[in-house]
Amino acid sequence: MSVRLERLKEVIRERASELILYELNDPRLGFCTVTKVDLTSDLSQAVIHVSVLGDETQKRTTLRGLKAGRGLIQSEIAKVLRTRTTPHVDIELDESIERSFRLQEKIRAARASDPDGGASSEGEQATATDVPDEPGGDEEDA
Repeated sequence: MSVRLERLKEVIRERASELILYELNDPRLGFCTVTKVDLTSDLSQAVIHVSVLGDETQKRTTLRGLKAGRGLIQSEIAKVLRTRTTPHVDIELDESIERSFRLQEKIRAARASDPDGGASSEGEQATATDVPDEPGGDEEDA
């Protein structure tokens, strides 16, 4: 990945975040965060991934509001990018945060159901009694 492409993705992420937070006045918008931006190498398409706090109906409603403001987001991104072409902006819901929370909960449940409470896998360190002595390990080389 080129440095220029990474820099452009970061500029798009920052500007989209500002627009959503301060300039889009849609009542459908809930608490959302721009998590990442995918940008094609030819700069023709940008996918803005957002994470929305709330239940499924709040997520759908917020996503509809964001898609309604997609034109404004795209035109404002065009102003800050100053490239020959403006990427076509699409907005998608990012479920990675919810997936990680569900995975952590499954790990906690598995550890709780473990007979020793998951203690054997946490912080297990080898002690001097666990490490076998090497033959001749105590003798110094003379």
